[in-house]
Amino acid sequence: MIGHDIFLPAPLPVLSAGTMVMLLAIAWRRSVIRSLVIAVVTLLAALVSVTHAFGTPPADGTGLFVQDRWAIYTAVLILLSVLCIVFMSWRDLVRDAAHPTDEYPLLMMLGTLGATSMVFSASYMPFFLGVEILGISLMGLIASRHYRFAQATEAAMKYLILSGVSSAILLFGMGLAYGVSGSLAFVPPVAAAGFAPSMAQVATVMILAGMFFKLSAVPFHMWLPDVMEGAPPPIAAFTAVTAKIAIFASLVRYFGAGPLPPFMQGVIYAVIILTIMGGNLLALCQNSLTRLMACSSIAHMGYLLIAFFSPGRLQGGAMTVYLVAYTVSTLGVFTIICACAPAMRQDGNRITAWKGLFATNPLPATAMSVMLLSLAGIPPTIGFFAKFEIAGTGVELQRDVLLLVLVIGSIIGLYYYLNIIRVMMNGGAAPSLPIARQPQPELTALTIVLTIIVIMGGLFPGPALYPLLPATVKTMPARNLTGTPPEAPIMKTAIAPPAL
Repeated sequence: MIGHDIFLPAPLPVLSAGTMVMLLAIAWRRSVIRSLVIAVVTLLAALVSVTHAFGTPPADGTGLFVQDRWAIYTAVLILLSVLCIVFMSWRDLVRDAAHPTDEYPLLMMLGTLGATSMVFSASYMPFFLGVEILGISLMGLIASRHYRFAQATEAAMKYLILSGVSSAILLFGMGLAYGVSGSLAFVPPVAAAGFAPSMAQVATVMILAGMFFKLSAVPFHMWLPDVMEGAPPPIAAFTAVTAKIAIFASLVRYFGAGPLPPFMQGVIYAVIILTIMGGNLLALCQNSLTRLMACSSIAHMGYLLIAFFSPGRLQGGAMTVYLVAYTVSTLGVFTIICACAPAMRQDGNRITAWKGLFATNPLPATAMSVMLLSLAGIPPTIGFFAKFEIAGTGVELQRDVLLLVLVIGSIIGLYYYLNIIRVMMNGGAAPSLPIARQPQPELTALTIVLTIIVIMGGLFPGPALYPLLPATVKTMPARNLTGTPPEAPIMKTAIAPPAL
């Protein structure tokens, strides 16, 4: 029985119990449908329990987990994104009887458990365990593409090696941080009294480098396009969305919402510029839609880092809205890609294979156009409002160079997003991309729901987004360099709550 001195957010035991039930069910008798149903039930139960917890948090703040609005918000976003990815995977898993893949939903549940553990972490121990659980499950999921086995295995090996190196750097930094501060609390050690500041700075930079690799920020980005191209489309979405939400939430948790340490200002500044420009310029060179989405994901992490680097009244609202916009739009693109999975097996997901899609399949073509316009930040989509919020954080703190880079990057992104729409509109009535002819109601319904969210979030951002964002009024309190929270939070939303 859990005592009152132990605090545990309810989604973690719920996901753990669901994973154990699935493991026992697989050991008893293999059934992909049953495993998928258990996964859906587990995710829904975790969503219902996301605001609950076992025990009470220690008054001195020395617990392993924390449960505030930022943690709840990002956990909800992770659970909803995984639920969408399960529905993306449903058709291929159920109808491919020749290759039973019960381990697929099991690994996905393990990855979800790791990602959720990361966002609730208040200590290095659960955070690192979450990182490794997520990374190990991703390796198995990336290699599960049996119809392109060589490419999937190569992608999994690349992720294994590079992820292992980044985890080693991250763990080394945590060890140094513990040596400097004598605490496993999830806060930077840069202001620990009585120790050499250089050692604290080295520890902080190493932890930041490990997080930047997981976030695929430049110059730690080269693994993402290869991994996403080799992985199945739903797992590419899992890598680009769920894993990114978890690590970005942890990054914000670690450094708090206040000003960053002075010695890190220039480093973060350079990383943001390189990430935005590098991701967009790399996307210009891609012929594969999945690789293009990987490079696009790199650029969007750069946009998010602008809000992370700009503490102020608009910071919390900008980060929460942009995470929703990026999540919904990216999941929408990969949902449509999953509907075209048979063609992808033949042509490697070339952009030119989408030629003429508007002529014979207007629904997926229209939905894809809406998602791409949202990623480009074009009204009336949610992406426009989200990018406007990010720009607002830069204007508030006069980040002129970063705003200029944001504009230039958005213009470059507009070119390659609109190019895909142009390809879909060309070609007359003879498209080269044969959409799957089997009934796929789950993908159709998911596409419609995500498209409605993208449009309604852009047309009515306040009423549409406020009920979806439990963290927008205020997220976490800002930290000063010693990790002590001030009396009042500084992160507030720019979205006004709807009138009652």
